[in-house]
Amino acid sequence: MARRRPDLGLMLLLAAALGQAISFPAVGAVRECGAPVTGLGSGGNEAAAKKVALDDWKTKAAALGEGYTSWRLATNRFLECKPDSSGSVVCAARGAPCTIEQAPATRELRKNRLDI
Repeated sequence: MARRRPDLGLMLLLAAALGQAISFPAVGAVRECGAPVTGLGSGGNEAAAKKVALDDWKTKAAALGEGYTSWRLATNRFLECKPDSSGSVVCAARGAPCTIEQAPATRELRKNRLDI
């Protein structure tokens, strides 16, 4: 005896109904960035100088708020090191500090736009 295959139309109808039943509102995130910040550091070797420069950058970026201190989220960043005349290494870390904010719900945007 052959098995009967389910009707394609019925399957599509069930899939659409299920999709409606378990749909979630879309939530987005936006990257907000400040003006570029430069951190400087020096040390006996490149690794130590980089750490000091990045720590200085994070301290300066923190002026925008705690969420802005991630070097990974910064845009237009560079980290450059050079030896100086005394034998130590000097590094500069520059980048625009950024944070990730959840996009406000459309209801909130409308409320703010209409000032209600």
